[in-house]
Order: sequence, then structure tokens, then C-alpha cells
Amino acid sequence: MKLLLLVVLAVALTCPAHAAETGSLTATVSAPIAKHKAGAVVFVKSGPTGAVAAKTVQLDQKGMVFLPRILPIAKGWTVEFLNSDPVAHNVYTIDGEKYDLGTWPQGQKRKYTFSKSGVYRQLCKVHDDMIAYIVVLDTPWFATSDKEGRVSLAGLPPGAYTFGVWHEKLGAADFQASIAAGAPTIATIALKPK
Repeated sequence: MKLLLLVVLAVALTCPAHAAETGSLTATVSAPIAKHKAGAVVFVKSGPTGAVAAKTVQLDQKGMVFLPRILPIAKGWTVEFLNSDPVAHNVYTIDGEKYDLGTWPQGQKRKYTFSKSGVYRQLCKVHDDMIAYIVVLDTPWFATSDKEGRVSLAGLPPGAYTFGVWHEKLGAADFQASIAAGAPTIATIALKPK
């Protein structure tokens, strides 16, 4: 009987219906110029913490530009730099950890794992007009606004949070919001000149 009770209890504890529910933040970004509504990185600055699992994401060099131009990642993640162009590219930064991955031809990749948070401009010594931004964060919770200014962070444990915003050209004040299980918290973010 005790064994049966333990098995039933174990199943009940692992059942999704008994799992802790999470909440989300849904925000709308406004900007003085409509095209600047895209590319705002919204992230958890303080509040309940979460483990950051190792992950590899890709930043491509295609059509003589970095894709995506804005790439938020968590500290400890690895970025795989792919060259999809029929010309050689180089990837380096003068920010934070300062690295130069060298120059390589089409179809090849180089990797870099980020151990410090901050904003890293990605540049190419071969093509000086190429630029992208890798935004390395101390949280697993972040998202980037789309061209309509919509952004959503899902899977947030309930609690009180401070959210930060990073944008290439504009700025926004940090803001506080309470996240409740099962329902989105709505916010508006006004980007302004820095």
C-alpha cells in the first residue's frame, strides 16, 4: 500500500497540471520614427531568477550584412558565425572581451562563447560598413520587438520584476511589472533619443 501511495504521489507531482504555472509580459514599443520600433531588446533586469542552459545560436553573414542585426543572448551561450556570402568575411569586436575570429570563406563557420555580459558590436575588417550587435544578458528571459513594435516574454515565474530595454539608436527607462501565473501582463515602452 505504501509503495502504491508513493507511485501515485510521484505521478501527481510530475503531472503538468500540478507544475508551477508561469506568466508572460506582452509589450508594445513606440518610437518617434516607425522603423525604430523594431529591434528593441526587452529583458529581465531583476526579479525571480532562472537557470541559463548552454545554447548555440547563429549569426550569418549574407548579402554583405550580418543577420540578424540585433542578436540578444544569455551569458554563457555560444554564437556560431556563418559566412553565406561568396566572398571572405572577418568577425571581430573592440567591445567587452575583444576578439578577432579571423577571416574565412563561404560556407565555413567560427564559434565564440560569451562569458561576460554587455553589448558587442560585430564588425568586419574586410567590409567596414558591416555591423551587428550581440546583446549578452545575465538572464534567460528576453525578446526583441518586431517591426510593429510587438514583443513578448513567456515562461516568467510569478513575481515582481524590473525590465530593461536596449535599442541601437534610442533609449527607454527601466520599468517594473508584476507577473501573475496564467495571464499576460501588458506594458507599453516609449523609445526616446538617448
